[in-house]
Amino acid sequence: MTDKESLNLHMNLGMLLSNAHRAMTKRFVQNTHKIGLDISLDQWMVLGPIWKLNDACHKELAEYCLKDKTSITKIIDNLEKKNLVVRVPDQVDHRKKRVVLTNAGKQLFFDVLPVMEKTRSEVQQDIPDKDIEIFKQVLMRITANLDDEESCTDN
Repeated sequence: MTDKESLNLHMNLGMLLSNAHRAMTKRFVQNTHKIGLDISLDQWMVLGPIWKLNDACHKELAEYCLKDKTSITKIIDNLEKKNLVVRVPDQVDHRKKRVVLTNAGKQLFFDVLPVMEKTRSEVQQDIPDKDIEIFKQVLMRITANLDDEESCTDN
């Protein structure tokens, strides 16, 4: 493979992934707005783990969501402004704050679940489950390749 072909492959792959992500995000927001819900995909991607982990601290949420603590803090700030979460002191380490869903946050979580399923269904429309699984495996391998510091060599 020539350098030019390699560059085109990498640019095309990156652009395709970026475009797919952008389209999925746009569709999720459209679907939530259609039924009167006000939540971004980033907020949903943090709200879900808050529900799942029950009373996680910022660090746990950052690790779970694969986001940096600064991004998580901004998203939690916005969720708190919408009265969807509250920060409560940790029972053992009072320096830590735990993030807990309010009743409104729990309600929104359950309201968004069918929207998430609808969006997922639209994304996967006419794509066999087998192909989706292969795609997910390839994405995980790409991520592992790029996370593996040993794969970086000096030339």
